[in-house]
Amino acid sequence: LTDIEFGYFLAGLIEGDGWFGKKELHIIFAEDDISLAYYIKKRIGYGNVYKIQNKKAIRYICKHTKGLFIILSLINGKLVSNPKYEQLIKHNYNIKFNYTILPPSNSITLDNYWLAGFTQADGCFYISVVKSKTHKTGYSVRLEFSIKQNDVVPLKLLYDFVKMGNLSHYISGIWCYKSSGFKTAALLIKYFDQFNVFADKYVKYIKFRKVYIMITEGK
Repeated sequence: LTDIEFGYFLAGLIEGDGWFGKKELHIIFAEDDISLAYYIKKRIGYGNVYKIQNKKAIRYICKHTKGLFIILSLINGKLVSNPKYEQLIKHNYNIKFNYTILPPSNSITLDNYWLAGFTQADGCFYISVVKSKTHKTGYSVRLEFSIKQNDVVPLKLLYDFVKMGNLSHYISGIWCYKSSGFKTAALLIKYFDQFNVFADKYVKYIKFRKVYIMITEGK
C-alpha cells in the first residue's frame, strides 16, 4: 500500500478498535489477525505487540514519540467521526507535535481504504446455510455483512451511502449496521476486491465472495 492508502486503512482501523491516550496509541486485533498487528508495527517502525491475557485478542501499542508522529501524519484528514479526533485534541497532540490536526470528514466513500480498515476492526462476513424444500439445491443460503460499534456516526454514514440494509440500536448501547441483501453483497465485493482486508478477515471475505459466485452460477 502507498502511504495514502495505508493511512486510510489505519484511520478506519483506529476508529473501529483503537484509542489514543496521553502519549500512546492502542489498537486491538482478533487473535487470528496477529500477522496484521506485526505488519503495522513493521510499517510504522515503532511499537510492540502483546497477547491479551484470557482473551482471544492481540494489542498493538505505540508510545514512541516518532512512531506517534508517523501515525498522526498518516491518518490526518482521514478520520470520519469525532471520538478519535477529540482524543487527539484532548491530549494536546496538536501542541505536542506542533501539528495542525484536521477535523473528521463526516463522510464515507467507497474509493479508499477507510471502510476496509473499519471492517477489519469491527466487521463480520457471515454465511448462513439452512435446509429448504423450496430451493432447487435443497438449501437456502444467506450472505450477511455487519458492523457493530459504539459510535453511530460511521454506521449511519455507511447506511446512508449504501442505501441498503438496516441500522439498529441494542439495549447494551451498541449500534449495528447489517445487510443480508444480494445487492449489498455485490456492492461490497466490488469494493473489497479493490480495497482488501487482511489476515484471517481476508480468509472470511474470500469464503463470502466464493459463495456469492456459487449463488450467481446457480450452484
